[in-house]
Amino acid sequence: MLNNLKTFKRIDLIISVLITVIVALTRIPFVSKFLYEWDSVSYAQAFQNFNIAQGQPQPPGYILFVALGKGVNYIFNDPNTSMVFLSVAFSILTSILIYFFVKQMFSRRIAIITSILLIFNPLFWFYGEIASIYIFEAFFAVLIAYLSYNVLKGDGRFLYLSALVLGLAGGFRLDLVEFMFPLWVFSLWFSKTSFFKISKALIVLIVAVLLWFIPTILLTGGLGQYLQLSAAQSTVSINTSILLGASLSSQLVNSGLALVWSLWGLTIFGIIMILLFLLYHHSGWRSKFIPYLKNPLSIFFILWIAPAFLFYLIIYVIKPGYILVYLPALMIILGYIVNHLSHDLHITFPKISARSFLATLLLIGIIVNSVIYFYPYNLHQGEIWETPQSELDNSEKIFYEINAGILYNNQKIKANDQNTYLHIKTITNLSNSNPNNTIIVIRDISREDEGFDFNKAMYYLPNYNVYYLLGSENSHITNNTVTVWHGQYNNYNITYAPVVDIPLNQSVKQIIWVMSNQTNFYQEVQSQVGVQTISLPNGLNIYYSNIGSGPVNLQIGGYVFTR
Repeated sequence: MLNNLKTFKRIDLIISVLITVIVALTRIPFVSKFLYEWDSVSYAQAFQNFNIAQGQPQPPGYILFVALGKGVNYIFNDPNTSMVFLSVAFSILTSILIYFFVKQMFSRRIAIITSILLIFNPLFWFYGEIASIYIFEAFFAVLIAYLSYNVLKGDGRFLYLSALVLGLAGGFRLDLVEFMFPLWVFSLWFSKTSFFKISKALIVLIVAVLLWFIPTILLTGGLGQYLQLSAAQSTVSINTSILLGASLSSQLVNSGLALVWSLWGLTIFGIIMILLFLLYHHSGWRSKFIPYLKNPLSIFFILWIAPAFLFYLIIYVIKPGYILVYLPALMIILGYIVNHLSHDLHITFPKISARSFLATLLLIGIIVNSVIYFYPYNLHQGEIWETPQSELDNSEKIFYEINAGILYNNQKIKANDQNTYLHIKTITNLSNSNPNNTIIVIRDISREDEGFDFNKAMYYLPNYNVYYLLGSENSHITNNTVTVWHGQYNNYNITYAPVVDIPLNQSVKQIIWVMSNQTNFYQEVQSQVGVQTISLPNGLNIYYSNIGSGPVNLQIGGYVFTR
């Protein structure tokens, strides 16, 4: 018996090492070299100065993630490298953890299948290579589910630990507490935990939340300030949910994204496996459906997936990274299906073993997902980089939607790195590395996901005066006001007014514009001050205007550039 136990532990250790090696080999050579997006920059800024009021980072603050990242950054002294290291490390930990979880829940075979499916899942892969927080969604979701499952099975040792982890997870992503709480409560209820123990577990949960919440509000300037900032952040959902005042078309777009990203999380391979499984088991499914629903394990997975999915479907979802909270659950279900399907195929074709079918299916899954992730898509269709979405023709709209909505892959990381590098290099060259003779003006372009946004400009070119101009043409602003963000040295201020002055000091000789050439704003700039164009190798353009050293008084829309 003791020898068998040692053998099992040795096997688990070997599998854990193999998982570590596979994840490391499939991530480290392909990681991003620059901060990927606006939020990535916000976290990097927070390592130096935690300031929610300045969006470093945005509410709710993610203070434990910032603290962990700041600690790692003492080693690497580069925020992008530090966050990418955490993404790779927690990809490994999540893949190992889900192996042990599924092994306990089903079997070692299904556990191995699930780990492989998760490792080669394109969305999980993508977020494991960039400076992002979303890999923590997956890790903590699996950890909370694993601990809750042990509570459900009646192991009281995990009761208070599960409460502690659930509470602390909110310091990384607040939605983890909200979305995983029903699953945790069900586990307590099903295990017939006494009211006294439930009360103590709730106290542990509350204390765990307070451990990160109190420092957050103290660093924000008090509860009132924190709630005000959080309320302002939450207003974005009024543009996505019909329940909160959004239009029907906006609701359909939001719900469509939730569905598409969830299906994309299942992968093409996974969808085919599910359809094939249903084809094998379509007969008598109605008589089996109710018993399946009553199964506590089925309820467990429903409560893992449904709260987050319904929220994203009805209220708000903006990135596919959000679905990583239930993506591991989808991979566990898919792992179970693939294993079952290999036995179904063996029954149909008895000369081929179930193990051979399983190996073949997994190999197909790895190949399909790897091709999807590494295929060199042409993301640089220059003719539509700057075209407003409303003016794209049907084929261009299809390309744009696929690129912006589905193609989260290594090619997108490469494109982002290239675009960031080209903007930094070109702007530095244009200004002769002199931030005093140039201001940078940012306007949105259609391909904002790979554009050079205000936050990146402020972070990578901290000595420059950077302006982000928002009006009715490039935002949801519909009244007679404009918004101007002015940033320098990783700090910014925002001005709202019908007309906003943008001062130019005597040393400023040129304005660099990051904008679309197919807007009224561009036409006004061109007619009033003239525009020169630098075409980048990736299909984008950078524009600039020489304004000399004399008096300047340009009014472009609601923006007045004066000297």
